[in-house]
Amino acid sequence: MGLSGTSGTRRRVPTTKLAAPEPPPYLVSRPRLLSTLDTSAERPVTVVSAPAGFGKTLLLADWLAHGNHHGRAVWVVVDGYDNDERYFWSALLDALSAHPAMTQGAALTALAVPESPSEDPAFLASVVDILDEQREPMVLVLDDLDELTEPGPWHGLHQLVRHRPAGLRLVLSGRRAPPLSLARFRLADELTELRADDLRFTAAEAEAMFAASGVTVPPSLLDRVTEASQGWAVGLRLAAEAAGRDDGIERFLAGQDRTLQEYLADEVLSPLPVSTREFLQAISVCRSLTPELARALSGREDAAALLRELSEQAMLLSPAAEGESRLSPLVRSYLLADLVRRDPARLSRLHLLASNHFAGQDRPVGALVQAVRAGEQARIAELLARYAARLFVSGAHQVLRYALDALDDPTVDPLFTLVLAALNLERGESAAADLQLGRVHARWPLRPPAVLTVLRDVTLARRAQLSRDQHELTQAGARIDLTLAEDTGLELLAAVQRESALLSEQALPQARRRIGAVLVSARRQGQDHVTTRCLTTLGQIAERCGDYRAMAGFARAVADRNRAPGRRGTVDGAATSVLLAYHAFLRADLPACIELVPGDGSARQPGAGPAAAVLAGAAEFELGRWRSGLRRMDEVRASLTGRAPAEDVALCAVLEQRAALLLGAGERAREVLHWAQEMGVERAELLLLRARAQLALGRNDLAATMAGSLFEGDVPATLSWTAIEAAVVAVVAMLGTGERARAHRMLAQALSWSEGSGVWFPLVCAPAQVADELTAQLGRLGKRDRFTVRLLQRRRSLDPPPLPAPLTDREQSVLRLLPTLRSIDEIAEDLTVSPNTVKTHVRGIYAKLSVRRRRDAVAVAMRRGLLDAENGDSTG
Repeated sequence: MGLSGTSGTRRRVPTTKLAAPEPPPYLVSRPRLLSTLDTSAERPVTVVSAPAGFGKTLLLADWLAHGNHHGRAVWVVVDGYDNDERYFWSALLDALSAHPAMTQGAALTALAVPESPSEDPAFLASVVDILDEQREPMVLVLDDLDELTEPGPWHGLHQLVRHRPAGLRLVLSGRRAPPLSLARFRLADELTELRADDLRFTAAEAEAMFAASGVTVPPSLLDRVTEASQGWAVGLRLAAEAAGRDDGIERFLAGQDRTLQEYLADEVLSPLPVSTREFLQAISVCRSLTPELARALSGREDAAALLRELSEQAMLLSPAAEGESRLSPLVRSYLLADLVRRDPARLSRLHLLASNHFAGQDRPVGALVQAVRAGEQARIAELLARYAARLFVSGAHQVLRYALDALDDPTVDPLFTLVLAALNLERGESAAADLQLGRVHARWPLRPPAVLTVLRDVTLARRAQLSRDQHELTQAGARIDLTLAEDTGLELLAAVQRESALLSEQALPQARRRIGAVLVSARRQGQDHVTTRCLTTLGQIAERCGDYRAMAGFARAVADRNRAPGRRGTVDGAATSVLLAYHAFLRADLPACIELVPGDGSARQPGAGPAAAVLAGAAEFELGRWRSGLRRMDEVRASLTGRAPAEDVALCAVLEQRAALLLGAGERAREVLHWAQEMGVERAELLLLRARAQLALGRNDLAATMAGSLFEGDVPATLSWTAIEAAVVAVVAMLGTGERARAHRMLAQALSWSEGSGVWFPLVCAPAQVADELTAQLGRLGKRDRFTVRLLQRRRSLDPPPLPAPLTDREQSVLRLLPTLRSIDEIAEDLTVSPNTVKTHVRGIYAKLSVRRRRDAVAVAMRRGLLDAENGDSTG
């Protein structure tokens, strides 16, 4: 360094201070931010400010190394020595004069630095004038500006910014926004700012960082890491390193990773005053904080001001809900882990303070969660006694389970035991609920409070509802006393449960109105569980009324609500999945129906009921999986008792008989018809079953008469779409008798009903001759042409394999004896026919099953559901 006159000398500056860092090999380039910096290069000032570890330096290094400004920028790493003004200005002048495009480099090199350069107008004017004459603009990056703590360097920098020499573009980078007057630049759109929120890594960038580190993690785990780190670059980098170690990610997320602990302690927390660190540790027991909660936890009257101050440091606090702040998840995990390790007694006291605060604010969820974390059994029991009913109807079931599990023995209190039983029923865990209900009965108090009686009666009615025992459900519903339920917090739940239990066909419209009124009140009062129950029940009522569009609307509303964490796997969720599956089935969207059926699609699925298995079986059958489809429906039929709901019986009968007849399983079809008669299905469904049976026997006139009678007068029906299915049977029968004009009128009526109700299945999956007639009638159906085209398109999209030719009754009788070891003569003797007749039937069976051997005929018949498995075992 040289001298300049007598005004002062330059300080010696190491060359490493003036060198931009080399981007590391694991660097993830971020085009969205590089583009912003490219755009900003034409503006006088760019500010990049964010807490430690947000990737400010690497971003700028990447920009200069690969962007349009490669070789056109100079770099100064600011450190504590720069609080000496002469050292600071010596570094700036050395950097600027070394720029290859600097035309006035000699003038800058010769310029001496006075004792107080920032207060020397002549010196500052010389610097500005030299830079202003620079023909090609150059970029000066000042990194780590937060190291400047003295006012002198900032004053000089302010003057440089204020006079804006034309040849200079300043990029200012640090952990805090620089204390410069930049408002006029902002107003004039001459300032570019990148803050912490801009620098946070997106999900895609986080994935790229893990990939660059050579680490592969499941998407769900990557989402957890990204959320916990809040896009913090160093956090993601440390998480990627931790992922290479056993349980590394889980330890990282729990704040127990040593490298993360060291970084947070050294870079994030150690610069803070001890009192501030103590404050952060006190408030770390809660995820979100109001000023009042922070004051209660820390005992500091200035808690609100301190929260505001810390919120400016994005790594520590960020805004949450209105009036609330949230600690960074990683910082919070670290602070909590440190408390557990160093002072567990203090941690318990803090949780208890938080519990008391939440209880005082009438926030039972927070109060209970904090009481559990404090490990205070008496406090947990006290809060449960006060809030259990309210939390149940509000849908806070996870919190209730969490609190009840924390008690040594919750079953000593009848209220807690009842709540456990109710919670288990909502998950479909009936056996556990029965055990708890038995304990409640054994310990029932002589003078139970109203809330206990109402909760018991509601829970028993819910149990009967899930068992699908209509008689028991009606009795249990009648026991619910709505007057007693007043002022217990359970009055809305009691109302919807009673309505659900006492539904009758004649009172469905009134029940729909009453439950709609309960729904309005439940939403207003924030009773989410009651809201879901209302929506589910309204969907079921809409189904029984044949309003399938409304049914689907209510079911979708429940499905949307159940996407929230903790709401999956409930019986209401299963019930509404069945409603959505039913809607898909009626729309002939059979793959969607199978996908929507909850669980394994069995009749035992909690909340789903037999309808789930029937729908899955029918959809499978229509898509060509004949054996499995028929087996499902047969299993449902075997499980239904005389107390089963009429809807389940009718659905099973109508769909299983249809499948059996299409497959040629005449005896099974007859079994279904006899079963339906014994179960007392409505007259409309019985007429449909009989009409189909007559059609299968070739008695078209009788089939047409029976099916047609459904449209004469008011024939009671359980399924609102029975008439459409009957119309299809009538059309087939009328075509068989040559009554084409009558068949066309019936087909037009079926189209009208199908379009009006949204029920497509009977026409989409109708026999081929009906589809042929629909195709032939196109262009002559008027306003229903477009709808008919949609039906035919849906039919083509399903593309099921062709059904095999049906077996005659005599062929089926012979087929049932083929798995045995009887000879042809013995079979003929059993059937009282000649051996030649048996041989003729066997040849017909072989032809229809496309086989050549007896063993193959048995195997194919079993696959198609024409033989039961037990009948085939004897083939050896």
